[in-house]
Amino acid sequence: MALSAVVGIAVFGPAMPAASAQPFVGPPPLRPTNTVGGPLSPQPGFEQTQGCMQANTGDSTIEEKPWSQLALGFEQAHEQGLTGSGKTVAVIDTGVNQHPRLSLTGNGGSAVPDGRGANFDCDGHGTIVAGIIAAHRDDSTGLIGVAPEAQIMSIRQSSKLFQNKAEKKTVGDTQTMAQAITQATNSGASVINISQSSCQTIAQASNPADEHNNRLYQAVKNAFDRGVVVVAAAGNADGACQKNPSGSPTTAVLPAWFDEYVLTVGSVGQEGQPSEFTVPGPWVDVAAPGENLISLDPGSGGSGLASQIAAGADGQMQPIQGTSFATPYVSGLAVLIKEKYEKAGTPLSAGQIMDRIKATAMHPGGNNGRNDIVGYGMIDFMAALGDIVPPEHGKLPAPMKPTRLSADVIPQKDYPALLVALGGSVGGVAAVIFTAFLVNAVRNVRLRQAEAAAKTKSRRE
Repeated sequence: MALSAVVGIAVFGPAMPAASAQPFVGPPPLRPTNTVGGPLSPQPGFEQTQGCMQANTGDSTIEEKPWSQLALGFEQAHEQGLTGSGKTVAVIDTGVNQHPRLSLTGNGGSAVPDGRGANFDCDGHGTIVAGIIAAHRDDSTGLIGVAPEAQIMSIRQSSKLFQNKAEKKTVGDTQTMAQAITQATNSGASVINISQSSCQTIAQASNPADEHNNRLYQAVKNAFDRGVVVVAAAGNADGACQKNPSGSPTTAVLPAWFDEYVLTVGSVGQEGQPSEFTVPGPWVDVAAPGENLISLDPGSGGSGLASQIAAGADGQMQPIQGTSFATPYVSGLAVLIKEKYEKAGTPLSAGQIMDRIKATAMHPGGNNGRNDIVGYGMIDFMAALGDIVPPEHGKLPAPMKPTRLSADVIPQKDYPALLVALGGSVGGVAAVIFTAFLVNAVRNVRLRQAEAAAKTKSRRE
């Protein structure tokens, strides 16, 4: 099954027929296998059909900080010395271009048969992802990566610009994904970022005889068991990736489908609302900003920033958005958590890091504080890196609204309840009635005294 880069402008694989709705009970155990795929190597039979993304030749300086950076507040972690130093994030994507604000390792791999290796990104997608994770600080701009001192291991396992016309598919499938995850794990990655997905029918994803899915399952489980956090995109609603009804999915998203071993990320917008394109599913764990983002210029030879990218055959400019670009924020958080606890001499397992990110997210309403669209809610950096959930970073608390008794407090006439509220018991009710009688009597006496005084004054006049 072909994989797709999870950005709203990407080319998706062939649409799959929808399966009948059924209650979600999680993926069944797949057939055990020790074969997870060999090293990633170029796939033969693919030809380049479009030119590579080029760098912006004009002024690409963006001075302001991205809204996502302000909302997440991860610069506070940098002030505490948590920057991703000594950690490596594997970006399994379309490759990553050389950029003066990125540190790239040389031990990645490539499935794209153009001979240019992993540190080249014809599509631009992987470079944007890498920039969100690990862009170095530059005082001329507001942008900084979540883990600016982390190294990026680029594994170029897909490209929508290279096609096998006979088989009508692009480079990258679940087999190359399994190989890429295995290579990242064996090469010392601390965290693996997968901003790509394979959307399949529930029946296909559940098929224990599917060799490629079994290899993908084994690859993510192996990474998890070895302490590597695998973070994957929830997918965008387009083509084969269809929105799932709550609690009863018809489309499985891989590798997110293997939820026990994968941390899956949905997207939210600037107002905190779920993005229209994010694919719901019981496997969605958390959410992060995924709309109107800023990252490094993804073009070959780029040195500045980008807030839009050329998309489609006509090259129209579109904002940077997609669950692809929400995912690297969570990968960066996982790196910082790993760094903190290793420095303290108490390293956490992959499962403990995943649980901490979910437990400290800003929980939405719903059963157990989660739903299928944003999982356990938008990530909270300082809560995940601390011991308590703090208020919003740098913001004053909202003013208290005045409390008042109104129809919404007592929605209907309920005399027994009202009496108890007033007096608490029969004696209390009697005291209330007596008090009312006494007040009325005093008023009558004062009224008669006032009338008598007025009459006396009238006779004197």
